[in-house]
Amino acid sequence: MHSVFEILEETTASAGPDLITLDQLKFALGIADDSEDARLQAAITFQSRIIADYCDRRFGFAQAMETFHFDPGEYLTARQGLVLKLYPVVQVGEVSTLGATAGGWHVDPETGRLWIGATAPGDVISVVYAGGYDLPEEAPARLQQAIILSVNESRNSGTRDPGIQSVQHGDTRVSYFSSTTSTGTAGYLSAPVIDLVRAYKRVNIA
Repeated sequence: MHSVFEILEETTASAGPDLITLDQLKFALGIADDSEDARLQAAITFQSRIIADYCDRRFGFAQAMETFHFDPGEYLTARQGLVLKLYPVVQVGEVSTLGATAGGWHVDPETGRLWIGATAPGDVISVVYAGGYDLPEEAPARLQQAIILSVNESRNSGTRDPGIQSVQHGDTRVSYFSSTTSTGTAGYLSAPVIDLVRAYKRVNIA
C-alpha cells in the first residue's frame, strides 16, 4: 500500500515546521545574547524537519487530502485502520472509496486512526480532513525537548570530527562523549532524541 498526501490549505502561522520558538530554545539553553540567533533559528528548522521525516508525518496544522492505494493482494480487515499523516485530527470532511462517498467510518482524533471496514485489493480510499498542531505553540513537550537536545548536541560538538573519541597529549587524555545514533534511518538524530520522539512515529496501518 502507498499513499499520496496533498495539502489543500495551510497558513504560515501554524503550518510549521518549527517545533519550538527561538526564544524558548535560548531560554532552555541559557543563551542571553543575540549573536547566535540566525544559526539557532536555522538549527530549529533543520532539526524539526529531520524529526518530522523520522516520524513520517507532518506536525503543522493544515487541511489535506490523503489517498491510500492498495496494491494487488493487499487489503484491510474489518479490525484494521489506516493512520492519517496529520493528527490530532480536527475535522473529517469526506471519506470515499473508488470515488464514491463511504459511510460507517470512525476516526480516533488523537492518534489519527481511521477505521472504514474491510477493503479489497486494488481499492483506493481518499480522505479530506484537517489536522495537526498549531505550531509552535501546541507542539508536544517531548518534541520541543527533542529540539533543545538536538541543537545543544550540535553546539557542543562544534567542528570536532565525530569519529574522534579521545585525544591524548603526554599523560593527559581527553575523552569525548557522543550520543550514539539509534538507527541508520534516523540520520542525524541521536539515541536520546529518538527516545523522546519515538512515541510520535507514524505507522501506516494499526
